[in-house]
Amino acid sequence: MNNKEGKLDDQRCPLCGNLNRCSVESQECWCFHTKVPQELIDQIQVEVRGKACICRNCIESINK
Repeated sequence: MNNKEGKLDDQRCPLCGNLNRCSVESQECWCFHTKVPQELIDQIQVEVRGKACICRNCIESINK
């Protein structure tokens, strides 16, 4: 998701734009222990993949 300046905001989910609450810098992020369905990854623009985490809500909504 891009911010107002058009730059990638890696704190926002690239799918819904909500905060992704990623703490990858701390080496203890919730996303390290969560399987992200390929179906969701495929929805992210190629140039953004691997640069901003999908939020837990988007992951949980597809796993229901």
